[in-house]
Amino acid sequence: MRRKLATIAQSAFRAVFNERVLARIVTALAFLGSVNLATVPVGFDTIDFVKKINYIDYLLYLLCIVLLLSVVSKLVKFNSDAYALAVAAGFYCCYMAFRHRNLYFSIGLLLVVSVIGYYLMRDDKLNLARMKFGLRPALYTAGAAAVFFAVYVGGLTTLRYLNYSTSTYDFGIFSQMFYYMKETFLPYTTCERSELLSHFAVHLSPIYYLLLPGYLIFPSPVYLQIMQALIVASAVIPLFLLARRNRLSYKATAALCAAFCFHPALAGSCFYDIHENLFLAPLLLWLFYFIECRQWKLMYLFGLLACFVKEDAAFYVACAALFLFFSKKEKKHGAALFSVSVIYFFLAIMFINSFGEGAMISRYGNFISDSEWGLLSVFRTIISNPAYILTEVFVQEKAAYMLIMLVPVAFLPLLNRDLSQMILLLPFLVINLMSNYPYQHSILFQYNFGTLAFFYYLVILNIPKFGAKHKKYGLTLMVAASVIMFISQVGGYTNNIQNYINNREKFAEITRALNAIPQDASVRASGYFVPRLAARRELYDIQYSNDVEKAENADYIAIDMRPGAEQYSEQIVQEYMSRGYETADCRVDLYCILKKPEL
Repeated sequence: MRRKLATIAQSAFRAVFNERVLARIVTALAFLGSVNLATVPVGFDTIDFVKKINYIDYLLYLLCIVLLLSVVSKLVKFNSDAYALAVAAGFYCCYMAFRHRNLYFSIGLLLVVSVIGYYLMRDDKLNLARMKFGLRPALYTAGAAAVFFAVYVGGLTTLRYLNYSTSTYDFGIFSQMFYYMKETFLPYTTCERSELLSHFAVHLSPIYYLLLPGYLIFPSPVYLQIMQALIVASAVIPLFLLARRNRLSYKATAALCAAFCFHPALAGSCFYDIHENLFLAPLLLWLFYFIECRQWKLMYLFGLLACFVKEDAAFYVACAALFLFFSKKEKKHGAALFSVSVIYFFLAIMFINSFGEGAMISRYGNFISDSEWGLLSVFRTIISNPAYILTEVFVQEKAAYMLIMLVPVAFLPLLNRDLSQMILLLPFLVINLMSNYPYQHSILFQYNFGTLAFFYYLVILNIPKFGAKHKKYGLTLMVAASVIMFISQVGGYTNNIQNYINNREKFAEITRALNAIPQDASVRASGYFVPRLAARRELYDIQYSNDVEKAENADYIAIDMRPGAEQYSEQIVQEYMSRGYETADCRVDLYCILKKPEL
């Protein structure tokens, strides 16, 4: 009797708690979790969230969903439970990542996704292995990912400008620089150092002239934001070609391109607005492609174009040259490309030191042990005390940055069987991790484009060396990690849409007031007003102007009066009115335009 009862109990347990029933329960939990996230008015990271849920209704809904999934599984021929689990759990995790934008929470979500993904892929429950995937689907997938990136980044960065969320540093600088380039063909600004100065005296970036023809047709800061998104998205083209060149399947190539477009640092680097570094992603990937194809003339051309991005961009080209020399065994071309990059770097530094503001070596001040040696002191520090590098690199904020950069590529750039490929990790170490300049190890600034190009090239080199199973899991993890961390880290920029909708009339009123300032007038403005006023010859930031005489003699003063936008806006108004300025136009909660009394 006991054996019969035990057998019956065991059979009942297996019937209720078999694999597919558990999958349905998890699916139901994920579906209801998504509904609760959308309907419960408090955050799910608080205990009050639980108090808002009616448990009787919740359990009834849970039972109904499980029963419904059971019925559907009997009616269809394919494994509906697997597809339902993938959709429900995937959406729930993405929704949670959007609602709770925390790095470590998103990594926890990835652990959950990894468990569910392993269950689904272990026996190919989604029939992915049998899915036919040729050239056309791969192109469509890569193209769709690139279009999404361009629309998301281009649209939201444009809204940043329209919402008056872009500031003098740095979008105002480049907006005025392109105005001067259109008028004089020279990259002058007045708002960067509060005097008429070539931007190339600060950073040598002749690559900007590639954008000038389009700016002559569309002379607007909006053009700059959109072109940034399009140029970065174009990096998918050489990435696709590189993947195919290294014999990755169409399916793997499409997954790689999608993961690239969703890497959070790729989009995050665009949201501090346009910078010359944006060219690094496509140019370096084209450089690697021509290295692979052994098209040396084009390799030198794109190596030189990459150097033209910025004085320190030559370092990326030098690392690519060393890789060509040691890993590809192309010693002649490797040595030549290395020589070109080093010579260009020193010429660019000499130009900035002699005719400009001086190279910004202070960003490596933590490695400069002797100021008289300058940058050479960095090499002295590294050679004499290598342990010091570890103390500077492995600190809390840089460790978090490393996770954001490496998790979406499943740490594959580190898995190099050929030690010479480790050369391609040098930009990550030197540009991003060694510097004590905080923006160089942040995904929300422009210093990640070159590193990402190196990362994905390393992924392409390493993936073919893995077995089919590890390749499948690695690429799937890359896509999942990229999407979740993209939502977690840069999904918040969608707030620009709601901000624009809610405040469109206010923004229009600010625009009307700023446009009323005469085009030939000199202006001193709050930081968030500078990009809108950039199409003029004399423009100074109200907080960072060092030339007191020029600043005080500005014809107009445009002050941002929005709450929180200008800390001392009322004091600034009173200060300039005490100097004799008069009110030209004012709305106390938006702006205040002052002018000289004789105007």
